[in-house]
Amino acid sequence: MAITTAAASSHLFGTRVLTQKPTSAKFQARFGFLKKKAPKPPKKSTAKPKPPLSDRLVWFPGANPPEWLDGTMIGDRGFDPFGFGKPAEYLQFDLDSLDQNLAKNEAGEVIGVRTETTEIKPTPFQPYTEVFGLQRFRECELIHGRWAMLGTLGAIAVEALTGVTWQDAGKVELVEGSSYLGQPLPFSLTTLIWIEVLVIGYIEFQRNAELDPEKRLYPGGYFDPLGLASDPEKVDNLKLAEIKHSRLAMVAFLIFGIQAAVTGKGPIGFVATFNQ
Repeated sequence: MAITTAAASSHLFGTRVLTQKPTSAKFQARFGFLKKKAPKPPKKSTAKPKPPLSDRLVWFPGANPPEWLDGTMIGDRGFDPFGFGKPAEYLQFDLDSLDQNLAKNEAGEVIGVRTETTEIKPTPFQPYTEVFGLQRFRECELIHGRWAMLGTLGAIAVEALTGVTWQDAGKVELVEGSSYLGQPLPFSLTTLIWIEVLVIGYIEFQRNAELDPEKRLYPGGYFDPLGLASDPEKVDNLKLAEIKHSRLAMVAFLIFGIQAAVTGKGPIGFVATFNQ
């Protein structure tokens, strides 16, 4: 009985006993408190299968989109070669050893991984808690695309109406004073800069106070005077058309910039050289 008790206690406290008599096994089998529990069967995976890639439009034929671009966003074609939209993961480390009596203190090990969730807070200029989130990237892409559409149209219109290229428009105003499409304005260039700073600053302040991600991108109201988005069935098509035109305009204005730096000509003047 003593050997049985010693064997049982040694098993409980982690000490192995090499010589055990059959009475020990009988005692364990009778009371059953030292039996190893059978492992639980693995849980079956309930994840839904992903749709085949052949059914999805991608930016390049045969391209394999990353897993964080699953095609749910409008205009998502799986283009992220540098992985900017990959969800950020932060490693959590244990505290370092700070025992002054030791010759060497061990560094803390990784104890977990934390993924930052994207939230919107009413802060003046940075409402997103995660600056590398997909929602913020979509907002930046759409706003830059809208400015690019205005800039591309403005560069072509100004050169067609006044003959002055877009890159030389600032030089003309510095010499001849502020003007618009050749017509003088009753403001100095300094006054116009202050007006732009105040107006755009106020608009950006009000836009960042909006916490609804949808309204931040598509506010409607005064920004949809023709009521084009009033039909729910056409809203997604309009959003897709806008993001396509935005991307095309950004590429076009990039070409305008390279063209002006290399040739010194505007878009219309450069095209006119092909007829010479």
